[in-house]
Amino acid sequence: MKKAKKEKTEKTGKKGGKKKILLIPVILLLVAAIAAAAVFVVLPRFGINLLGGGDSGDSSSLEEPLPKKGVETYAVGEDTATALDTILLEGEGELIALRSPGKTKGDSSGEADVRYTYIYELTNPAEVMNRYLDTMLGGEEGFSLTDEKYLILDERPELQDAEGVLILARASVEEGRVFQLVIGWSQASANLAVRVSTAEGKVTKPEPEKKPEPSSVSEQMENLRSMTPGQLGLPGDSMDAYTIFPVDGFVKVDGKECRRFNIYNTENPGSILGTYLLSTDQQHIYMLDPVTNTVSTIR
Repeated sequence: MKKAKKEKTEKTGKKGGKKKILLIPVILLLVAAIAAAAVFVVLPRFGINLLGGGDSGDSSSLEEPLPKKGVETYAVGEDTATALDTILLEGEGELIALRSPGKTKGDSSGEADVRYTYIYELTNPAEVMNRYLDTMLGGEEGFSLTDEKYLILDERPELQDAEGVLILARASVEEGRVFQLVIGWSQASANLAVRVSTAEGKVTKPEPEKKPEPSSVSEQMENLRSMTPGQLGLPGDSMDAYTIFPVDGFVKVDGKECRRFNIYNTENPGSILGTYLLSTDQQHIYMLDPVTNTVSTIR
């Protein structure tokens, strides 16, 4: 009886050992899944879906074993880019999960969008991302910060640790496509995700802002005549009592282009009652003090 009991105990011990071994990969997968979920909850609020779900097609992907020393480049076909791993300093973070391609239905060219997703655990995402942008923007990498339609942003945004989303894009080696890195992070989960893919499209620059045509002399004179003498610091009830004479050339006041106008009394045209500077956008009027050569704002 004692011998049989001993054998039973040994078998139970072996089964327990097997259970412990099997739990290790399960725990690792759970950690990666929780980390990814924390990031993917934040990103959809910015209109970015790293998993490509919804109507775009099959978003299934596989967890891949992590390289021991991280990754040096991100690659989709012949398109490559320097990976975030290369600029990470000791203690700043590490790659904790890698997902192999999930394929969508494809774009109008019939070509499927292949996506790789890299998930990192970072302590200071804003600081890390600022260094990464220094590497990626322009130079050899040739990326630009864009919106979701690949329109280049006018300014580099001020990054915050709390959360954020960036799109880095450049022309793909495949004609008519864009090589892009969509990067999102959340400090609440201490995770950052990088989705690497190509998509149909073109990186474009914003059209230069068209400056309004400056108003003409006659338009500015009409503007002055529509005012009351009191608004210009002059006596009387009507501008009909005054003659307005424009002076050639422009002067700048507070960075604004202005024309100069002298105003005379119609009955006594020999003396200037006031010199006024009217901006070419007609939004600002100044009065010039001829003695001190300073201006005071009327409007």
